[in-house]
Amino acid sequence: MINKILVAIDNSDTHQTVFNHAVALAKATKASMILLHILSTEDLDYPILPTYVYYSVLKDSDGDVFRQKYTEYETRNLDFLQDLTQQAIVQGVNTEFTQSSGNPGWEICQLASNCSADLIVVGSRGLKGLKEMFLGSVSNYVMHHAPCSVLIVRQPIDSESDQSSTDEIDKSELLTSNS
Repeated sequence: MINKILVAIDNSDTHQTVFNHAVALAKATKASMILLHILSTEDLDYPILPTYVYYSVLKDSDGDVFRQKYTEYETRNLDFLQDLTQQAIVQGVNTEFTQSSGNPGWEICQLASNCSADLIVVGSRGLKGLKEMFLGSVSNYVMHHAPCSVLIVRQPIDSESDQSSTDEIDKSELLTSNS
């Protein structure tokens, strides 16, 4: 029986798909949800500490600029979580949220263990081969280290890319049939 669902949300294009799947599952099982966002250097909008090629010493003002940008980044993501939480509550799902920082895979598994989650819902960017090896895969880590069941929501296939791959197949069939 599923009573508590931990939903790992990021700022990728697939976050809405992950969220929609989790809400539908929570409504069907009458489970509560915890939305989790990890502040990570892997995020595209993570603030970068200014560095200089010739000078390794940072000025105090550089640190102040970074702290201000980081606070804005943190606040923007909290607002993002609050908005999703309100959307889930409006749909009748008891939902809370939390935000932490660190290694996303480890943080997800740690929170799932601490809050006794019955299921983790996490998205997948669909990385394969060398990209997965070098960039890592949060969903792969979670699947192998989670204290509970894991639902991996795959990125929806783009209809335009389907059409272009179909066109390529048709062209290659035409070339072989004409030979």
